[in-house]
Amino acid sequence: MSIITLIRHGQANSSATTEEDYDRLSDLGIQQAQWLGQHLHHVDAQYDAAFTGSLDRQIDTYAHLKLPKTAQVDERLNEIRYYDLVDCMADQFNLTPPDGIGFIQHFQTTFATWESGQIKNPPETWDSYQTRVGEMLNVMRHAGSNVVAVTSGGIIAMAVAHALGLSREALVKTLIEGVNTGVTQLHYIDGSFHVKQFNAVPHLERSDRLDARTFY
Repeated sequence: MSIITLIRHGQANSSATTEEDYDRLSDLGIQQAQWLGQHLHHVDAQYDAAFTGSLDRQIDTYAHLKLPKTAQVDERLNEIRYYDLVDCMADQFNLTPPDGIGFIQHFQTTFATWESGQIKNPPETWDSYQTRVGEMLNVMRHAGSNVVAVTSGGIIAMAVAHALGLSREALVKTLIEGVNTGVTQLHYIDGSFHVKQFNAVPHLERSDRLDARTFY
């Protein structure tokens, strides 16, 4: 039996248009991580092992949590390269993300095209994405009975999809609701993963922090 706590990184550079520009925490992202760290200390959260991806926003989020465990860095927890996928869709299909709520349909179209293998030379294949998340879940469940990892929305969404057997469409709906520093927990018991908690933000529930909830 193992509980895996997956934490999405704090708000990054939301005005970015490339993977590299996006990969740094905003001032609010730092504050979100610090608040979550204070909450985890308040409830005396204890972890047998800790992990993070190799992206700056993931490593820095973990640092601002100020947890006692040294995190193991594993690139399998890195986010999908969404901006690169967007560039592929623009170059190969002349589809660009619209402003406003229309981006949701573009997200679905991008993921459907990616999953079906129609994108030529993607940053990674859909199968690789699925496989590395599944591998990391197994690594973490063997690391202890209570494990924490700082990762990204695409990884958390795939982990939840893995646990619940979600379709690609449902995975995307899960992904777009991810809050920065949201906390998701998976419970491995009786040979399978169960979703114990999804996207919780106990550190942002105070009335003076409601505006600190961000999604990208």
